[in-house]
Amino acid sequence: MRQDNAISYATLEKLGWPPALIEDYEGLKREIVPQSGTEANPNGVYQSNLNGFYIKTDATVALWFNPVPGELTGWIQLV
Repeated sequence: MRQDNAISYATLEKLGWPPALIEDYEGLKREIVPQSGTEANPNGVYQSNLNGFYIKTDATVALWFNPVPGELTGWIQLV
Protein backbone atom coordinates (compact mmCIF):
# COMPACT_ATOMS: atom_id res chain seq x y z
CA MET A 1 0.00 0.00 0.00
CA ARG A 2 1.31 3.43 -0.87
CA GLN A 3 1.87 5.40 2.29
CA ASP A 4 2.02 8.86 0.73
CA ASN A 5 -1.74 8.96 0.23
CA ALA A 6 -2.79 7.08 3.38
CA ILE A 7 -4.30 9.20 6.12
CA SER A 8 -3.16 8.13 9.57
CA TYR A 9 -5.30 7.45 12.63
CA ALA A 10 -3.70 10.44 14.39
CA THR A 11 -4.47 12.77 11.49
CA LEU A 12 -8.11 11.73 11.50
CA GLU A 13 -8.26 12.32 15.27
CA LYS A 14 -6.86 15.83 14.76
CA LEU A 15 -9.54 16.44 12.12
CA GLY A 16 -12.19 15.60 14.70
CA TRP A 17 -13.33 12.23 13.38
CA PRO A 18 -15.06 10.12 16.04
CA PRO A 19 -13.15 6.95 17.07
CA ALA A 20 -15.83 4.60 15.68
CA LEU A 21 -15.61 6.21 12.24
CA ILE A 22 -11.79 6.09 12.30
CA GLU A 23 -11.92 2.37 13.16
CA ASP A 24 -14.33 1.74 10.28
CA TYR A 25 -12.09 3.68 7.87
CA GLU A 26 -8.94 1.85 9.00
CA GLY A 27 -10.72 -1.53 8.71
CA LEU A 28 -11.89 -0.71 5.19
CA LYS A 29 -8.33 0.19 4.16
CA ARG A 30 -7.11 -3.20 5.43
CA GLU A 31 -9.87 -5.00 3.52
CA ILE A 32 -9.27 -3.40 0.12
CA VAL A 33 -5.48 -3.51 -0.07
CA PRO A 34 -3.91 -6.59 -1.72
CA GLN A 35 -2.00 -8.75 0.74
CA SER A 36 1.64 -9.56 0.13
CA GLY A 37 4.33 -11.80 1.54
CA THR A 38 6.93 -14.41 0.69
CA GLU A 39 4.85 -17.57 1.21
CA ALA A 40 4.96 -19.73 -1.93
CA ASN A 41 1.33 -20.72 -1.38
CA PRO A 42 -1.08 -18.56 0.68
CA ASN A 43 -3.53 -21.43 1.32
CA GLY A 44 -3.85 -22.00 5.04
CA VAL A 45 -1.65 -18.97 5.79
CA TYR A 46 -3.47 -15.83 4.61
CA GLN A 47 -7.14 -15.13 5.18
CA SER A 48 -8.61 -13.51 2.10
CA ASN A 49 -9.91 -9.96 2.39
CA LEU A 50 -12.42 -8.08 0.23
CA ASN A 51 -9.72 -7.39 -2.36
CA GLY A 52 -9.07 -11.11 -2.81
CA PHE A 53 -5.48 -10.79 -4.03
CA TYR A 54 -2.20 -12.07 -2.57
CA ILE A 55 1.11 -11.06 -4.17
CA LYS A 56 4.19 -13.20 -3.52
CA THR A 57 7.00 -10.67 -3.35
CA ASP A 58 10.30 -12.53 -3.15
CA ALA A 59 12.56 -13.61 -6.05
CA THR A 60 9.79 -15.51 -7.86
CA VAL A 61 6.81 -13.17 -7.98
CA ALA A 62 3.33 -14.75 -8.13
CA LEU A 63 -0.26 -13.50 -8.05
CA TRP A 64 -3.02 -15.43 -6.30
CA PHE A 65 -6.77 -14.77 -6.07
CA ASN A 66 -9.43 -15.95 -3.63
CA PRO A 67 -13.03 -15.14 -4.61
CA VAL A 68 -14.41 -15.68 -1.08
CA PRO A 69 -13.55 -13.06 1.58
CA GLY A 70 -12.58 -14.48 4.97
CA GLU A 71 -11.29 -17.85 3.75
CA LEU A 72 -7.88 -19.42 4.48
CA THR A 73 -8.18 -21.86 1.59
CA GLY A 74 -9.39 -21.57 -1.98
CA TRP A 75 -6.51 -19.44 -3.25
CA ILE A 76 -5.94 -19.87 -7.01
CA GLN A 77 -2.60 -18.95 -8.59
CA LEU A 78 -3.06 -16.62 -11.59
CA VAL A 79 0.59 -15.88 -12.48
